[in-house]
Amino acid sequence: METDERLELLHEVQLLMWVKRVNKAINNGQLCEWVSTFHPNQLRCQPDDSPKFRNGGYNLGQRVIFSNGTSWLVRFAQPGSVCDDYIDEKVAIEVEALSIIRTQTNIPVPTVHGWGTAKANRLGLGPFIMMDFIDGVPLGEILRKDPNDRFMRDDITDDDVEFIYRQMSQILLKLFRLNFENIGSLPTPVTGFPAPARPLSFKVHDIIQMGGINTFGDRSLGFSDTTEYLQYVFKQDWDQLVHQPNSVAGKHEAMEKLSEFNAVMSLIPDFVQSEFNQGPYKLVCDDFGLTNIIVRSREDLTFVGVVDLEWSYAGPAQLFASPWWLLQGRLTIYDAKYDKEAPDVLGRFLRYLKIFKRVLKEEEEMIPGHDFKQLSSLVESSHLSGAMWLHILLSTGFNYPNSIPFSQFRNHVGAQRFSKSFLDTAAVETLVEKKVEQLRKYDEALDQVLAIKESQEAGEINEEEFLTEVAKLCQSV
Repeated sequence: METDERLELLHEVQLLMWVKRVNKAINNGQLCEWVSTFHPNQLRCQPDDSPKFRNGGYNLGQRVIFSNGTSWLVRFAQPGSVCDDYIDEKVAIEVEALSIIRTQTNIPVPTVHGWGTAKANRLGLGPFIMMDFIDGVPLGEILRKDPNDRFMRDDITDDDVEFIYRQMSQILLKLFRLNFENIGSLPTPVTGFPAPARPLSFKVHDIIQMGGINTFGDRSLGFSDTTEYLQYVFKQDWDQLVHQPNSVAGKHEAMEKLSEFNAVMSLIPDFVQSEFNQGPYKLVCDDFGLTNIIVRSREDLTFVGVVDLEWSYAGPAQLFASPWWLLQGRLTIYDAKYDKEAPDVLGRFLRYLKIFKRVLKEEEEMIPGHDFKQLSSLVESSHLSGAMWLHILLSTGFNYPNSIPFSQFRNHVGAQRFSKSFLDTAAVETLVEKKVEQLRKYDEALDQVLAIKESQEAGEINEEEFLTEVAKLCQSV
C-alpha cells in the first residue's frame, strides 16, 4: 500500500525547517549552554561535528563532549517524521522502556540524564532525551551495502550471522523474562506522563503519519486478551484500507484488498496460542531489530549498546516471538508476485530463520531452571503453524496481498479456507465504488500540491505558506 504523497511533501518541508532551527541552536551555542544545565556539575560542553548529526528514522541526535571528556547524545524526535499529536508520548514511553530495561536487566542501554516534553524545551526544538553516548558503530551501517539499502548484504558470512543472532537471542531471552499484567502503554513512574491505555505502536503511528488515518479507535478500557488485541491491530489495516484515499490503485485492486483483508481478520482467532492468550504480556517493540544495535567496531561485532526503543509497549508474547528482522529489512517491501528477487529473499530469510532458531534454543538451554524455555518453542510453533507470517503483518502498516508475508500466510492457510472468509460481493462492490471516488479526489488534490511545491521551490511562496496551503489539501479528501 502506498503512502500519501501529499503528506510526504508536507513533512519533508516541515523537517527541513526544523533542522535549520537545530543548526542555528548549535552554531550560536544555545544548545550546549542548555545541555550544560542538565549536567550534575553544570559542566560546559561543545558539539562533536564528526559527524554533525546522528539520524535515525524518527530522531536526530547531536553528540556533545563535556569539559571532563564525557559524552552525551542529545536526541530530538523529528517533526515531520513523528506525528505532532503524539511526539511527547513517543519520547516519554521510550524513557520508561529504557528505565525498565536498565533496572531489570543487564542489557547495555544508555543511561538517561534528562528528558522533557516539547513544552519543557526552552529552545523550542521539541521533546528530547539526553543520554550517554555509546562509542561504537551502528550494526545496520555494517550490514548494508550502501546507506539506501534496507537489507543485510549477501556477503555476510554465516559465522558472522550466527554471532549476531546469538547476541540477539541473549537480549531477547532477557527481555522475555519481563512480564506485564495488561496489554497497553507501559507504566510511567519515571516520567509521570499521562499515557492512554492503548499503546503507541510503530504500526499505528506510521499509518497516521504517512497515511493520514487515525486508527487508534476508543480503547480507554484496554484489551481483555491477546485475541482481542490482534484483531484490533489488524482492524488498523482495515481502517487504513477503507479510509486512506490512495490505498488502492483502481477497482480491481480494491476488490482484491478488501476481500483478502477481511479474510485475514476472520482467521486471527485460529492463530492465537491458548497458553498465551491471557498473558503474561511482554515488552514488545515492533521496530526492534538489527538497526537498534551498536557494535564495538567493523571488525568486532560484539554488541556494546542497544538504542532507539521507541514504540515499546506491553503486548502479546506471540508478537515478541516473530523475528521479522532476520535480514534487517522488512519482507513486506517485496512483492511475491512481481519482484523477481522475492524467491531468493524468502529463501534467504528461511535459511537464516533456521540459524536463529538453533542459536536461540542453544542460548535458552544455558539458562538455569525451566521457567524461561518458552521462547524457542513459541518461535518454532509460530513458524510451523504459519502464525509467524500473520505476526509480521501485524507489526507494520501499509500491507498488501502480494507481499511476501501476506502470500506466505495465505499459502499456509490454503486457498480454499482463505476464500471462504471473503466478504460477500455486494458489500465489496459498495466499498469499491467508494474507493474509486476517493482515489479520483486524491489525484486532483495531489496535482494541486505538486503545483504548490513547484511554486515554493521557485521562491514564489515561502515554506510557511507552503505548509499552510498543503495542510488544507491534505484534509480535503
